[in-house]
Amino acid sequence: MLLSKEMRSRLDRLALSPRGRVQALWSGGHASVRKGESLDFADYRPYVPGDDFRKIDHNLWARLGQVLIRQYEAEEELPLRLAIDSSASMSLHQKHGTALRLAAMIAYLTLSGGDRVQPVSTPGPAGRVVAIGPAGRHVSAWPVIERWLEGLEAVGRAPLSPAIRSLIGGSPTRGPVVLISDLFDDEWERALDSLFVGAGGLVLHVLAREELSPGFAGDLRLRDIEMGSVVDISTSQQVLSTYRTSLDQFVTNAANRARRAGLDYLLVEAGADAAEKSLRALLSAGVVR
Repeated sequence: MLLSKEMRSRLDRLALSPRGRVQALWSGGHASVRKGESLDFADYRPYVPGDDFRKIDHNLWARLGQVLIRQYEAEEELPLRLAIDSSASMSLHQKHGTALRLAAMIAYLTLSGGDRVQPVSTPGPAGRVVAIGPAGRHVSAWPVIERWLEGLEAVGRAPLSPAIRSLIGGSPTRGPVVLISDLFDDEWERALDSLFVGAGGLVLHVLAREELSPGFAGDLRLRDIEMGSVVDISTSQQVLSTYRTSLDQFVTNAANRARRAGLDYLLVEAGADAAEKSLRALLSAGVVR
């Protein structure tokens, strides 16, 4: 079980708060790029034959001599796409388990708000770029989505950028994208750039304590779990200081890149309590309300 009953009960009282306007195929409770039939006034436009005469503003017609139609905000559901990095690097130091619990939290938040969620994982089976999970728009879909998430394994290698393009390219809907990844990808910058879809989103950057503050000592042989390449190093205080400087720059660049694309960013330390800590941070930032 990825989410306890207590956590689900807490999430039932919360909802995601997208920064931008959504464009969906179904009605819902979020501001749309289109005009519609809500109670919130949006703008005027000139009357054209065939318009509903009940929307004419007769007060303006009397005062200005212009026949104008009142337009109102449309409200649509939130079509959220949830991308989970399941490459081999995520198998280390509890990162994949953390990513799955974070994905479960985001998916349940979306469903409990009556919005649509489409989870995908990269890489997919048999050499495919992504594995597409079951979509849903109500908590009744949660058991199926949870089982799918529980079945994911962190194996193989797949560049993030093609996976994200596959996820959002050609879709008639526009909504936030949530990416959960360690960003250990040669083209992670391009991947974050491709997440710009106009309705906000979130990058949950999952790193392990061993990666954030390594305690290695002596002569080591390090192997890239995805590429298989090997490098021999001799650790020292200077080497560790250089590593921490590079790590700080990596995290800062990732945060800045995400925000330039209109996405929120959160660095998450992998661990059993990562979802609870992340929820508190997202509440504080206004990403969840």
